[in-house]
Amino acid sequence: MTQSPFQLRISRRASRLRIDVSARRGVIVVVPEGTPREIVHRFVHAKRGWIRRARDRVAAEAGHLARPDESVPARLDLRALDAEYPVERVDGDQLRVDCDGARVLVAGADDAAAVRAALARWLKRVGRRQLVPRLAELAGEHGLHYERAAVRGQRTRWGSCSGRGTISLNYKLLFLPPALVDHVMLHELAHTRHLDHSHEFWRLLGALDPQWRSHHTALTRAMRWLPAWVEMD
Repeated sequence: MTQSPFQLRISRRASRLRIDVSARRGVIVVVPEGTPREIVHRFVHAKRGWIRRARDRVAAEAGHLARPDESVPARLDLRALDAEYPVERVDGDQLRVDCDGARVLVAGADDAAAVRAALARWLKRVGRRQLVPRLAELAGEHGLHYERAAVRGQRTRWGSCSGRGTISLNYKLLFLPPALVDHVMLHELAHTRHLDHSHEFWRLLGALDPQWRSHHTALTRAMRWLPAWVEMD
């Protein structure tokens, strides 16, 4: 059987080979630095059934991306905050997104791509106000330290931790249930002690999040909570 085409990503942090499948980027094989190419191909060949099933699942979860009626959202369901806001267009000379507590108001734009970009910027600001304090709270509860926190719009990661102790959170976490958001944060906080995915890392994560296995499994299906428009540009 012909092997599935894939993108190769070499990672200094990876301790083992793994495969990520996304609707936008396809099959990505993450390998530790120095892994021979023939081992990578054997690994992908052995996982071809899993890859096929993962592609089918991702396609089903992301199938809504093709629906043009969702190119601009009518509402924002921010599960992490237990908040739901209708999105309304209002008159204005400059592109601006505000929230009056009950609605998200978008002014000064007719172009759908510009509206989506403005909403993403607004959600990053919300993330800095809401996600970053929660990260600090969890760090304090567990006696963990990080240097700084940032909120970004990563394509393939919910979060990351750099070797210098900077934790980056994805603003799209706002669309996920609170338990999964906490799981991502605890995962990144565990990396402040163990930057790799060693046995020590998983042991620490298990102490921080006793339900990490079920949360990790749920996170692999979390794309279903993301609205279509956040992946369109």
